[in-house]
Amino acid sequence: MTKRAEQQSWVVNTLLAGNGYEVLHPESRHFLAEIGYDPVDFDRALSRVKTSAQMPKAWGEVGSEIEHKATWYEAQGFRRAAHDLYHRSALLYGHARHSFAPGDSRKTAYTQAINRCSEGVARMGTTRSERIELPFRGQTLYATAHFPDTDEPAPLVLMLPGMDMYKEDWARVAEQYYLPRGMAVLAVDGPGQGETLTDQLFVTLENYEPAMSALIDELTSRPEIDADRVGLWGVSMGSYWGLRTAALDPRIKAAATAMGCYGDTQVIFNRAQPGFKKQFMAMSGIADEQVFEDEVATKMGVKQLADRISCPVLMCYGEFDELSTLEETIDLYEYIDAPKRLVVYEQEFHALGGVGAEIIGIAADWLEQALGDGIPAGADAQSYVGRDGTIVDGTARPPWWDGTEAPATVAPVA
Repeated sequence: MTKRAEQQSWVVNTLLAGNGYEVLHPESRHFLAEIGYDPVDFDRALSRVKTSAQMPKAWGEVGSEIEHKATWYEAQGFRRAAHDLYHRSALLYGHARHSFAPGDSRKTAYTQAINRCSEGVARMGTTRSERIELPFRGQTLYATAHFPDTDEPAPLVLMLPGMDMYKEDWARVAEQYYLPRGMAVLAVDGPGQGETLTDQLFVTLENYEPAMSALIDELTSRPEIDADRVGLWGVSMGSYWGLRTAALDPRIKAAATAMGCYGDTQVIFNRAQPGFKKQFMAMSGIADEQVFEDEVATKMGVKQLADRISCPVLMCYGEFDELSTLEETIDLYEYIDAPKRLVVYEQEFHALGGVGAEIIGIAADWLEQALGDGIPAGADAQSYVGRDGTIVDGTARPPWWDGTEAPATVAPVA
């Protein structure tokens, strides 16, 4: 527990009771709906919550209710209904698991429930998925591979979750955005995440990127994967690890990121709401806040490796992201010496909820281009996407920074 989290817990609970879940993550439910969270499930769970201590119970209860319906639909032979309900229940169980520390029997029990429902998703689905358990430094990495229906070796996209996400979050995205394009997906629980954290493989300053390389080793050894076309999509803290992985593993041919944690970790760990620091300390297995500051937080960074990135990079960012700053994002973007594209979304917070479908779609489109015909050498494209549909190309700087207004219309890209 961090000092701020302990002292400010009453503030968080009061805000949660009065304003709901999105007081912690503004507009996040819109992005979550795009990846498979049913708004009805959200409303049912959150109607039972007046303090953060009630959240795992509420998520678990609704997850159990949905799972019971999924098993009934499966028994009746209604495969699509069962598939979708199993996925919804897995996601709800994931939220229930999130609050508990590694080694807590409740975290283990919810992980078992997630796996049970994920097996139902695979059993009832129309696409092939495979559970991956990979030995790594004496412990185990967990991931889910999703394969397209093709006879040709497929490009592979690793999907890296944020610190409060997990591999099951990407099942719907894989099925709807990538497999129809003939692209395989590896949804990962890296060190400190999801099922990997449940088994107490903690994240360190240097083990996440080698873990991704080990997973690439495993998947590219298979004939159904094209080892020369490997990319990644990293979201939130996954953007941090994604860019670092791209810098350290030359097999990454394209790195798409969103909700970027691109800058000084003092913002996310010491100025944003205290749950982020508390969660990352749990992910790292460090209980002493000063040790965490000295040995982890102050030594983290993307820019220290950014000059080693040679593959094309996509960065999607909210203008008012509360976990980093736009100034630092633009600075990092300008520092990267590789084909690159930066898209800044007006009035968006970290969750990019108002443009959830857009950021998922642009990442899939861009990765298909990058792993297909490729991104031209020297590419440098910046855009500022307004909420009113006005788009400024050529710069990602908000027009109001310069005391100007965006033009009424912008010519489409040829």
